[in-house]
Amino acid sequence: MLNNKKDIIFISPANKKLGLFHRFVPRSIPIGAGILSAYLIKHGYNPGIIDEEIVSIDEALLTDTMKQMSEPKIFGISTMTTNAIRAYGIAKIIKHLDDKAVVVMGGIHPTVMPDEVMNSGYVDYVVRGEGERALLSLVGAIINGSDNFKNIKSLTYKDSTYKIIHNSLEDKPFDINEIASFPYHMFDNRYYDLGFILTSRGCPYDCIFCSQRVITKKRYRARDNVSTIEELKYLINNLGQKNITFFDDFFTGNRKRVLELCGMIREKGLHKKCSFGVQTRGDTVDRELLTEMKKSGFESLMFGFETSSNHLMKVINKQETVEDIINGIKLAREIGFTVEATFIFGFPEEHFSHRIDALQIAKSILDRARFNNATPYPGTKLYEIALKDNKLNVRKGWENFNSAGAVTAGIFRKYYVPYCPEGTKPSDLAGEVFLANLLFYLNFSRLKKLFNVKKGGSGKWFEIPKQKIFNPIVWIYLILLGIHVILRAIYYILFSQECRKFFIDGFFKYRKI
Repeated sequence: MLNNKKDIIFISPANKKLGLFHRFVPRSIPIGAGILSAYLIKHGYNPGIIDEEIVSIDEALLTDTMKQMSEPKIFGISTMTTNAIRAYGIAKIIKHLDDKAVVVMGGIHPTVMPDEVMNSGYVDYVVRGEGERALLSLVGAIINGSDNFKNIKSLTYKDSTYKIIHNSLEDKPFDINEIASFPYHMFDNRYYDLGFILTSRGCPYDCIFCSQRVITKKRYRARDNVSTIEELKYLINNLGQKNITFFDDFFTGNRKRVLELCGMIREKGLHKKCSFGVQTRGDTVDRELLTEMKKSGFESLMFGFETSSNHLMKVINKQETVEDIINGIKLAREIGFTVEATFIFGFPEEHFSHRIDALQIAKSILDRARFNNATPYPGTKLYEIALKDNKLNVRKGWENFNSAGAVTAGIFRKYYVPYCPEGTKPSDLAGEVFLANLLFYLNFSRLKKLFNVKKGGSGKWFEIPKQKIFNPIVWIYLILLGIHVILRAIYYILFSQECRKFFIDGFFKYRKI
């Protein structure tokens, strides 16, 4: 009889900060856990995944899980700053149930704050940076009973004297072609939208707010187009996906690759069965490239617009101009793309006029938009600036480090922005982020596009699950959400002079771009 016990269980802690929005924000597959699982499967291991967005993690669940695991029991917890406090809580439960269980943490937060993680008292190892090679070596060493970890690059651990040891980081970029196709079979399509693919890793730019560079550095790598096509064929022909989002940070990072991929998509007829969405930059698109993409089934583009000011573009090190992005968006819409963009409010040296200009630009040229609050995640240049200027506001357990926190906060659950520029009140900044999202979608035409089944370049942002569309509970929550939005808007308009001005200017003024 085959032994089907798990060698390692990956855990993805939940983000509990969405409030009433929780039911309407599509669940994201824990991609990191999936990629690491694929890599371990390739090397003969049998991993499992628990996603707390799907199932609540408590003592009973973990007790049952441990019965299905080989000895020693190894848990890998994917940890971001926004869910760090929950990750520590899960690690504590694991150690309470079995103090011999091995807890490994990886991800952006442990990479930057390994001492904090190791001093939590519940974590045995931290894998810093890109985790594939280090985790493979660590799992092998643990299973084989070795306690010699000094040669495992990117590993943090405690030696026999309980001193924290940080091995040197792996300096050789990981070849993502070493990973087999994503293990879609490990995820139940009743709970997840499986219409996504990852075909590159990294970005050559270094924006001050981007925490992803902590993991990938400024190293851009793309998968072989042949393997990409095979995975697209599987998603479309085997899983029946009609809309696929490329989760690449920078899809157009290699123009030649994109043009070749477009030709292969058409050659296989995949563009007749499916539409695609990607993230890109305004300064990397042109008429030839976008025309080829449109002919190949690409329907949606997402731009990281971030700010309306060229001065702030330099402050955040975007290495792009407002005109670059506007021209890229106009060209994309001319060719027939659905275009969306993200904006961030609260950068250093930002003023009220920059925020209202951003809203006016969005209303003039975009189909969909999302406005977030600037979040100085550890490891970013923005974090260093906030720390130096004594502007860093860290609540207990990093609970306020959520770029959508100003949008998803409750009526009675105040959100404390983690950073606010000089000359702006934190409460005003939170209010303007919230009102910008509301004002953009007060337009019925744009509101319809928010619910469009064809996902954007970053996937769906808001949806009512099809299987629950006639469920009265869902509609009760939708009504409560509507009341919640109205009451928050009224609060900001009544009690903040700056938010009131933002609402009036945003509602009544229109600027054609």
